[in-house]
Amino acid sequence: MNVAYLISAYKLPEQLVRLVRRLHGDSSWIAVHVDRKAPARVYMQMVEGVSDLDRVVFVDRHVCHWGGFGHVRATLTCLDALYASGAPFDYAVLLTGQDYPLRARGEIERFLAESNGRSYISHWPLPHAAWAGRGGLDRVERWHAVWRRHLHVALPLRRRLPGGLVPWGGSPYWCLARPAVDHVRHVLRTAPELVRHFEHVWIPDELFFQTIVVNSPLRDTVVNDNLRYVDWSRRPAPAVLRRDDFEAMVGSRALFARKFDVTVDAEILDLLDRHADGRTHAV
Repeated sequence: MNVAYLISAYKLPEQLVRLVRRLHGDSSWIAVHVDRKAPARVYMQMVEGVSDLDRVVFVDRHVCHWGGFGHVRATLTCLDALYASGAPFDYAVLLTGQDYPLRARGEIERFLAESNGRSYISHWPLPHAAWAGRGGLDRVERWHAVWRRHLHVALPLRRRLPGGLVPWGGSPYWCLARPAVDHVRHVLRTAPELVRHFEHVWIPDELFFQTIVVNSPLRDTVVNDNLRYVDWSRRPAPAVLRRDDFEAMVGSRALFARKFDVTVDAEILDLLDRHADGRTHAV
């Protein structure tokens, strides 16, 4: 079982290096996009920290503003690098630099091998009750532009998704089987108007991949679960996970969790490593 990990990062270089080293192995391939807003010294720490590893690439950097298309473009850039490399893969997993695995790499690979080609991505149809703006429809149907975090413009225009597609939303992070990733690539080649539409969608990383995959002939192979442990109950959300969250995390069926911050609690990563490796731990 070969797994490609696509990672989007912008800070905490030591934590990013630790994540990459945890995922690295003979059956994994890793692409990292670092937001161009990150200082050069941070970027170089990341690159130099894993320079001894093979099958790890850092892709060309661009700016990612929250709410804009830059986050989707980062994932697409990582996919371009994956296909250009010719690396064999059965699954692609999208992560951030503040994610961390809850299981050993081999256990993750076994889980995916036993999934029989199912993809894991959280998804819901629009309108969605928890989303503002007509249940999220305004995100897709109005024309949006994002220049900076606090510079967002939405024009009162109504647009339709190209090709008669139905919009779907969900969490930005996923584990997609190779056929689903191949389908995404096919859509990118054959329907560039869809990409142009999403370049002016508000927070498109919560809509782009769901809309493509759930509208596809592969929709019956899609599981409505992104295999992530995330705590949205504490503010600011999602909560930074700490030592006190250990039992809840490892007791879940999730493969990964977010978000972590070694400047807040580095010990939790030590606990997760010991647990994944089958070593004793104390909480």
